[in-house]
Amino acid sequence: MGRRNQHSREEQRQMALAAADALVAAEGLAGFSMRKVAQSMGYTVGNLYLLFSNQDDLLAEISVRTADTLFEYLRGVAARPKAPLERLQAIAAGYISFAHKHTFRWRLMFEHQMPLEQWDHPGLDARQRILFEFVEEHLAPLLPQTSTRDLRTAATALWSSVHGLCVLATTGKLNWSGLKDARPLSDLIVRALVKGMQDERV
Repeated sequence: MGRRNQHSREEQRQMALAAADALVAAEGLAGFSMRKVAQSMGYTVGNLYLLFSNQDDLLAEISVRTADTLFEYLRGVAARPKAPLERLQAIAAGYISFAHKHTFRWRLMFEHQMPLEQWDHPGLDARQRILFEFVEEHLAPLLPQTSTRDLRTAATALWSSVHGLCVLATTGKLNWSGLKDARPLSDLIVRALVKGMQDERV
């Protein structure tokens, strides 16, 4: 086992986050344990509890890292298409693609439930808000006459629908459709919501 004086507290914390992230990516929440993280670091389990208040705290921080990675990925995806509708469709498809590539990390963000006394996690709450605001930002050019309140409602409805499709796609529940790619479905969801909102304004 390593000794505490080999690394600073912040170095130990980053080592723990990297080890935990890798463990989640490989085994998912079902295979996660503080003992495995500690073994990977070369430190004791007790040392982990000097860095994080409990396992939930560590898992929440991993979800924050995943959310940051997801957001950067979606920003890259959004930078390519020039037409607003195509850009929004690319973001939706990119979200599903990310979930397929990083399934265990993506699922952790939604499967891990914080204890009631820790339900509000500032980092996770902020990331969720950023993601919805990102969708809102790219939906706005398509609905220029929409009020701020209605735009937020539309962005929430859109992303909730895309997320639902993503859950079905990553769990094999779309096999009955014969579609091997969820892209036509995510494109349709985006197009239908935008068209419906535009028609309401006519």
